[in-house]
Amino acid sequence: MSRAALILALLTGACASGAAAPISYGGSGGAAYEPPPNRGSRAPIERRTETPPPATPVRAPAPQEPPPDWADGEGTPLSTFALQPGDVQPFDPANLPTTHRVSADESLYDIATRYQVPLRALIDQNNLEPPYALSAGRELRLPPPRFHTVARGENFSEIARRYNVDTRSLALLNRMQAPYQVRQGDRIVLPAMARAIEVAPPPAPTPSPVVAPLPVGSGQFAWPLRGEVVARFGAQPSGGRLDGVEIAGREGDVIAAAADGEVVYAGSDLPSYGTLILVSHADNYVTAYAYARRALVREGQRVRAGERIAELGPRAEGRPRLLFQVRRGAEPVDPAPLMAAP
Repeated sequence: MSRAALILALLTGACASGAAAPISYGGSGGAAYEPPPNRGSRAPIERRTETPPPATPVRAPAPQEPPPDWADGEGTPLSTFALQPGDVQPFDPANLPTTHRVSADESLYDIATRYQVPLRALIDQNNLEPPYALSAGRELRLPPPRFHTVARGENFSEIARRYNVDTRSLALLNRMQAPYQVRQGDRIVLPAMARAIEVAPPPAPTPSPVVAPLPVGSGQFAWPLRGEVVARFGAQPSGGRLDGVEIAGREGDVIAAAADGEVVYAGSDLPSYGTLILVSHADNYVTAYAYARRALVREGQRVRAGERIAELGPRAEGRPRLLFQVRRGAEPVDPAPLMAAP
């Protein structure tokens, strides 16, 4: 078989692996008035120009304070359920009234602030629609309290994070003071709309593929490298196909000829295979040894089974390994039935 045909066979069966003028305020800026010349003995007429009193500066209106945002609190950012600085829950948070009767001129904001419940919770609880106008005497249902029972080893900050509530606001709601100590079994009152954040469990580690040991074959070929078989002949989990076996080793390990034969190729014309050695054997068999760092034989040299023919090279993408193929003519053959006991 020619050198070109051998390389072609390997290739065909390889693994698929301008700014405006300022405005001037004040005098006219024209020439001074000149009286007419004296006539007779009359004294000249003197014109007096009255200076206008200084203008009183106009003060800009004081900026209007924006209406308080019930969701604001200390620290940025805070959750939707934050309380204002200085807020103290006027009711026992665990025993809120179930309803509230609207008084004259009372707004939805006033009621939400009084009971320290989110506006949205009050709106949803009563199926209110914009513009959320309330009439005096109307009875509103208040959102029922929700609770979290402290688990073993859980601290207050963890509970606040779990429900996306800032720690200070949750403490105010529960009438707690720093350092916010909790014990297992304590009940923590939660804002009406707070929901636990679902934390996806970490993905289970993908087990490494278990490669079954190669069966003992006919012994026609010996192992070219002693090491773990990390990939077998045939279809691969990645969807590709391997026309041989891959054997793990260390950089510099000796690669031996699998059987008596003649070296028909030793070179690196195929960069993706590193240094590649092809050995021709009887019965039209050819063995291929890829991913070597250097060849220890030359083309045309006769080799014996077990003779050193190359050194294993490094792999940029991982652990060094030898790609070993057996071909009969141009067809790849599963090496397992032909290999001797390792």
